[in-house]
Amino acid sequence: LILFQKGQTTTPPPFEIFFCFGEEWPDQKPKEKKLITVQVVPVVARLLLEMFSGELSWSADSIPLQISHPDLKDKMVEQFKELHQLWQNQQQLPPGQP
Repeated sequence: LILFQKGQTTTPPPFEIFFCFGEEWPDQKPKEKKLITVQVVPVVARLLLEMFSGELSWSADSIPLQISHPDLKDKMVEQFKELHQLWQNQQQLPPGQP
């Protein structure tokens, strides 16, 4: 993701995770031909990729999360908001400054 953000690669990193149930995999058959496959997309990975590619279309303050007891998820959301703020600040710097 860092190499993609810096422009050192044109291919975004994959963030989907695929599971296959009831059959051997990987093998010669493509995953579309398997009986049972599950694709998991970690939302935070997708959001980070969208943020760094400029495709982010929402505000970090608009995350509709309500968790009844503070836990690790709360801390992760706060860290993501901080990362988003740092990224916004970096976008406002003149070229060539760290």
